[in-house]
Amino acid sequence: MSSQMSHLLVLTFVSAFCAALAVSDTCGQSEEPPSPTSECCGLDLADDHRNISGDAAINQFPWLALIEHNEGRLTCTGVLISSRYVLTAAQCLYHAPKNVRLGEYNKTNSGPDCLIVKGKQVCNGGAITIPIESVVSHPEFNLPKYHGHDIAIIKLAKQVPFNEFIRPICLPTSDITASPPNNLRLINAGWGSKPSSDREDDVVKHYVELPFIPIKRCKEIYKHEENPNRVSASVSDNHICAGGEQGLDSCRGDGGGPLMSEEGGRYTLAGIVSFGPVPCGRKGVPSVYTKVYSYLPWINKVISTKM
Repeated sequence: MSSQMSHLLVLTFVSAFCAALAVSDTCGQSEEPPSPTSECCGLDLADDHRNISGDAAINQFPWLALIEHNEGRLTCTGVLISSRYVLTAAQCLYHAPKNVRLGEYNKTNSGPDCLIVKGKQVCNGGAITIPIESVVSHPEFNLPKYHGHDIAIIKLAKQVPFNEFIRPICLPTSDITASPPNNLRLINAGWGSKPSSDREDDVVKHYVELPFIPIKRCKEIYKHEENPNRVSASVSDNHICAGGEQGLDSCRGDGGGPLMSEEGGRYTLAGIVSFGPVPCGRKGVPSVYTKVYSYLPWINKVISTKM
């Protein structure tokens, strides 16, 4: 590698690190979701080369949240959208969540997590646990069906500090399903079980890239498909579908987690994990996500009322 190239890489890293400090210094006081045109959402510092599926970098997807119920039990995922609010699936409120855990990598480790990256040890500061002040599920969510208006907002008891490992994702400003790019692939991340694994869930943060499936095609597939409760699953225009590749899918434990689009290093929240095929990762059957763009007026209304 030339000295000029080495110098360029150093400058790139320094710029990214300074951006992280800027987020920590200037983006941590507003309870409102940050503007997608700012540097205050949708950015991470992961710079390693990854495949379409696997363990995430320690500083990747810093908006991921774990939803804790009684005695620290973890059953769902959430997505940080501001210093005070987390989006999740309405079905995740059934067990009356108590806390939200942020900045996590290995969820079985009680202290800082460390990885060797390019020959050097990189550590986070350890996850933080924030009590939940209040929760609101969408008023039209019907729990027994598990697939209508499956979205909820969690208000944290206090604002969270932003840093390299904790920061919000951007909310969408347009409907990505209206005119999707060719061969669009979306990203799901969390700690849920992997389709190829017999374990109930995974201990480290991981991700998978999934092909976007047009809603018309998704509706046709689910006319003949069943959800986990064996009730005919209804797909609507308020959903977004992705997946259908063998062994690649969101899965058990990922409920409430994000379906993300990425452009130019910035991530936008396209959907919330709602339901999918059983078992997950079946060829030809995508998973179904609550389309966040459809619920922006409701999200903004709830946040503006301070819950």
